[in-house]
Amino acid sequence: MEYTLSLTFVNVAGDKVNLSIAGVKPDITKDQINSLMDTIVAKDVFESKGIALASKYGAQLSQRQTTKFEL
Repeated sequence: MEYTLSLTFVNVAGDKVNLSIAGVKPDITKDQINSLMDTIVAKDVFESKGIALASKYGAQLSQRQTTKFEL
């Protein structure tokens, strides 16, 4: 199964911004996610339409299972 972490931030203008990370370990913890999101905001690496991220809003871990069939 593949796991994807979807992070939602609020930018300086007050708009929500989503960032997804594929290939995340399924046992990632809430503390690790909080730390990651704090680092992303503090390092000011990402922008949305030229506007910096200001704060965390939420996060969710999704799993996807793919079944391939030999034909």
